This record gives sequence, structure tokens and C-alpha cells, in this order.
Amino acid sequence: MSALSVSYPAWHWIHEWSTPGTFHAHSVKKVYAFGRTKYQTYLVVEFDDLGKALVIDGKTQSAVVDEHVYHESLVQPAMVAHGSPRSVLILGGGEGATAREVLKFPSVNRVVMVDIDEEIVNACKELLPEWHRGAFDDPRLKLVIDDAEHYVNTTSEKFDVVIADLVDPEEGGPAWRLYTKEFYELLKSRLNRGGVFVTQATSPTLTSKVHATIFNTVKAVFRHAISYYVYIRSFEGLWGFVMGSDDANLEALRDMNDVDSRLASMGVKGNRFYDSESHQSMFHAPRNVRDILASYHEVSTLSNPIYLPA
Repeated sequence: MSALSVSYPAWHWIHEWSTPGTFHAHSVKKVYAFGRTKYQTYLVVEFDDLGKALVIDGKTQSAVVDEHVYHESLVQPAMVAHGSPRSVLILGGGEGATAREVLKFPSVNRVVMVDIDEEIVNACKELLPEWHRGAFDDPRLKLVIDDAEHYVNTTSEKFDVVIADLVDPEEGGPAWRLYTKEFYELLKSRLNRGGVFVTQATSPTLTSKVHATIFNTVKAVFRHAISYYVYIRSFEGLWGFVMGSDDANLEALRDMNDVDSRLASMGVKGNRFYDSESHQSMFHAPRNVRDILASYHEVSTLSNPIYLPA
């Protein structure tokens, strides 16, 4: 059944729970699509304050007002850390915007995007052209509809950069296994020498234990690990990312002050957020956020996984 043929309930507000004790709400003026796949429920809506947005299982995944902030922040620091990426694996990223950012880099000649939910990908292709901007038609991109764990387990291909743009690790959800030590070890085996891994890592302030555990888990697998942050208006809070590598000196990112010249030398054009000044704020967290990382020591495993608080 196509996204547009699914009926949807008449409502005016979406209430989104950030934690068991906190929610925020956005008024809806238009619903483009509503669907329930075998994995999750999704909406493409027009919010009054955020514009068009994709909502999965009641949580805003991205909104037109600031999706570029999220996607540039997720993708570009890892690409800069590598220096000359040619092959990139994207896990998730159904909107196509993560692929859009990867494809800004002329050095890239192959991108494999693996997403489990074909119905949502097709809805995004049709309804979110502002996000993907034709990325799905780029001959460098190969779209694979598959479970990310199964794909990584069965492919023999290796990549320079692996980007995990996944839904949060919720109990019973489709992605919780993809935040475990075992999965990160598997991903590490699919990286070329000098390879870099990056994942979205929830909020260091709204779900601080989850964010810190993702950082600890990446750090338990890779020789170098670093976390960084950006404010996302559509998420109503500070959002975190975690990067890992055995070979790239990620700590050097903290004091990198020539991002603009590096992006220019890599042939990247058209950024709306990420530049030298933004980089400085992203990689220099305030003390309370740094204290969060120092407060938790758990590592997520298949036998003892981390979930968002329900």
C-alpha cells in the first residue's frame, strides 16, 4: 500500500515524549502521509513552526527548518577526519539527506545506503525532495533494503567511512542491536585502514545515560573515540554524536580551526551550517556535558543493552 493511500486520523497536535517525564508538542496544519509498516509507524506532516517533517513512532526524525544542521553535523566531521573518503556505508538515513551530504564530497565514488524500511524510503523519495535533492538518482549511490546487521554480516566490502543514521535504541524497536559492542566490533571489521565510524547518539542532556553509554561502547571498540554536540530546534534540545576510529586522530578535531579550508580543498560546497566556527562550538562542550560522560561507565552489549527510558 502506498503512503498516500493510507488514511490518517484527524488531529491537530503531535505530542512527543523526550523522557518519561517530559514532552513537547507541535501543532500540525497538514498531513501528507500516514503509514504503518511491519517495523514502525510514520508520518510526513507540515508543522506550523517547523515546516515539513518526518515523524517515526511519534518522534520527529528531521524537519525542514533544521535538517541541514543535523545531517551536516552527522556526516561532514567524519569525512573531514578521514581526509579523502572514497567509499561510504550509510546505515539508515531513509530521508536521503545523509546520502546528500556524503555525495557533496567529490572524492566519494561509491555509497551504499542500507535501510530496513522500503515503505518509508519510498515515501521520503516522493515527499521529501527538499531533503534528498536528487541523491537517490546519483549513480554513485546504491540503495539496499535490508537489516543493517544482516547486511554488515554478509558483505565482504570495506569502507572508508561508516555512518549510522538510525532511530534511537528503543526496547522492541528495529535498531537497539545496532548500538551494542558486538555490532560496533562487526562494523570495525568492515572499515578500511584509516576508516572512521560515526553515529547519532541521542541527547546528552535529555537522555544523558544513553548518550554516555553509546560513547563508552564506541570507546570500548575503537582506539580513539570522541563525542560532539549541536542544538537541534526540532528535537527541542542538545543532540549528540559519537565518532570512533583506530587510525584517525580524533582528539585533534577539538582544536581544528581550518575546517573551511579543508572543506574547500575537498571540493565541498553549499553548506548551510557546518564551518570553522560551528565546528569549534560542536567540539567544545560545556562542563556539565563533559561531567555526564565522566559519570557513566556502562557499555551496551547484546546481553545487557541500553534502551531509551520508556
